[in-house]
Amino acid sequence: MNAKKISVLILIVCAALVLCCACLKKAEKPDDTTLEDTTVEDTTAETTESLPETDAPEEPKVPEFFNPLTGLGVDKDLSKKRPASVMINNINVSLPQEGIAQADIMYECLAEGGITRLMMISTEYEKLSKVGSVRSARDYYIDYADGYDCIFVHAGGSTYAYNTIANRKTNNIDDVSGKNQTGSGSCFIRDPERSKKFSYEHTLMLKSGELLSKAVSYYGYRTEKSAGYEKPMNFAEFGTTVSPDTKAKHVRVVMSSYQKVDYVYSEETGEYLRYQYNGQPHMDAAIDKQLAFKNVVLIYTNTAAIPGDEKDRINVGTTGTGEGWFITEGGYEKITWKKESAGAVLKFFRADGTEVAFNRGKTMINVVPTYNASYTVFDDNWKDK
Repeated sequence: MNAKKISVLILIVCAALVLCCACLKKAEKPDDTTLEDTTVEDTTAETTESLPETDAPEEPKVPEFFNPLTGLGVDKDLSKKRPASVMINNINVSLPQEGIAQADIMYECLAEGGITRLMMISTEYEKLSKVGSVRSARDYYIDYADGYDCIFVHAGGSTYAYNTIANRKTNNIDDVSGKNQTGSGSCFIRDPERSKKFSYEHTLMLKSGELLSKAVSYYGYRTEKSAGYEKPMNFAEFGTTVSPDTKAKHVRVVMSSYQKVDYVYSEETGEYLRYQYNGQPHMDAAIDKQLAFKNVVLIYTNTAAIPGDEKDRINVGTTGTGEGWFITEGGYEKITWKKESAGAVLKFFRADGTEVAFNRGKTMINVVPTYNASYTVFDDNWKDK
């Protein structure tokens, strides 16, 4: 091949190489506009498909049935069920009690000598475990129990209490009178373990709610509320919370020189922990847990010694109207209480005349002598009292 032909061939090969490289570069770098358009469209499509739909916050599911004393949801209709009340020993030397944290509502009133007694009220009393120690009745406790149409459980009582029971034909279970039978024995027991630590009068226990239920059946007591019975509690709408404007995490209640009670608000649980006898946590030994309540109510009533009573018993005014406090959610407000008759429901009203709406949960009611009203303290420094 001559030199001229070789030169031509070299030029053709070089031209081909240049053209090939140009094509390769164009393939590596496509048109910018085309890349942007394609990328945006694909990404948007993927994002739209992969993102879950945002759900609105779920409304709380309203239970079909409620406990009429706590407002909490339950698995069956309790609206017509009679509750039971149990008289509980609360003198310092008898502590701790057992089973009392099971109460739906708890009352505390004075007895003679400045001591207090408790009365626990439970709707589903047949589910109670062992409770006590159980002590004697006073007539004013029967007034409060009758407001809830309770079956009244006790161990003895004052002359006035027994007269009230007889006059009203109160459905009662009483260990002292022997009205304690289930058909196969007593529903009470002198607890052998407590007998090792306490004197005899502080050892009587209700064995169980199951046996109490059998005793109720044995004596033929009705288990449904009487016709036309007024509901005992007014609760806030389900899923809402009542929170008074005036705040204080602690309230001190002076029942007597012997018994001073403190309620301390727990922001963690939204309940009030109960202390008594100058700062002792009030415990339920059966579960090793301090008593706690969603609502606390103080009512002030006329309280005085009964003239000529040989045991210095007292009279507590239960009917009429008076002042008090409603305490919940770390706040408190002044209220008026009303009880039209001995057997009527105890009602509570705000300053504007509307009925107090309780938050759903357990309630503690302290019946405080009017002469101790000025000693009630609301603050945030309870340990300094």
